[in-house]
Amino acid sequence: MNKKKAVNSFLEHVEHIRRLPLITDPEMHQLFGEEITTAVAEIDRFNQKEQICLRCQNRCCPVCGCELYAPEFDQCPIYEFRPVLCRLHFCHQFNTAGRSVIIELGDIFFESLQAAEQAGSTKVRLFESPPLARYAPDLVETTAPWVDAVRKGSLNPEHARKLICTEAEKYLTPDTLGTAIEING
Repeated sequence: MNKKKAVNSFLEHVEHIRRLPLITDPEMHQLFGEEITTAVAEIDRFNQKEQICLRCQNRCCPVCGCELYAPEFDQCPIYEFRPVLCRLHFCHQFNTAGRSVIIELGDIFFESLQAAEQAGSTKVRLFESPPLARYAPDLVETTAPWVDAVRKGSLNPEHARKLICTEAEKYLTPDTLGTAIEING
């Protein structure tokens, strides 16, 4: 992978992404370019096929403090909008054949953040999410009862996922009335 190209793309576009820490696939592509988004998509397909995250019960999600995690979900309830940290982190459970790509993705992520911070980016800290509450408090507050209900078994995980995704979409809409934190460059 062309690490320099990915980092430069990040630097060029980071201040234009509006509603971090959540991010869409097109925004991810805008930030890092085709090569990185293709590599992530390939690893994600491998994960879906081999069910690596599902088998280990998404161990990374609770460790990083994601408020939307519940083991009853078969995948992240905001998978389509998950933060960059979630998109570029792959634990030791992934096979050794893809290990070099996974290490490169991690390097690109951290080098991008370091370069942006050195360049004076106002958005670098938004990439330290999850946990989500610091930068998306309304999203976490609104969805917490649904996640809790899923954990207790009183709400169907698929129904909860749809509710949570609807809230995430509202968060991503620029004219949202909530108090989601938005840092402008």
